[in-house]
Amino acid sequence: MKFKFTWGHGVILALSCFIIFICTLIFTIEFSKNTFDLVTDNYYEEEINYQKEIDATHNAALLKEKPKIEIISESGIKIIFPKEFNYTNTTGKFKLFRANSQALDINKNELDLSPSNTLLIPSKVLVNGNYTLKLYWKKDKINYQMEIPITWN
Repeated sequence: MKFKFTWGHGVILALSCFIIFICTLIFTIEFSKNTFDLVTDNYYEEEINYQKEIDATHNAALLKEKPKIEIISESGIKIIFPKEFNYTNTTGKFKLFRANSQALDINKNELDLSPSNTLLIPSKVLVNGNYTLKLYWKKDKINYQMEIPITWN
């Protein structure tokens, strides 16, 4: 007896392959080891104050001289503030966060500027990968904010 392949067999074969493909995708995504944490746990509270962040980002964009970021592989990430911002008249904080793991985030609620207007994030607390540095500071009741992507190797 000879088997004859008809269009009905083709439809069943195509549907079976499609179902197997979809199931493979579902199980691959479900059991993958990647975790994606929220950027913040206080999402709704921060969303209410988003206009203040927009204004602070605009204020930072208007600065003639902005803070500079230097990546020094031996010592860490160095943030250099302009001369007008110093440890006597500037307050602020920074957040260095990773999108894939909240456990690797670094938060500092107070800028400890040295007399040379620099701040160092030591290399021993950094793990290889992509970070986003959110830098917030205030001088003369004016808020400033910068967001800088950083790749640490």
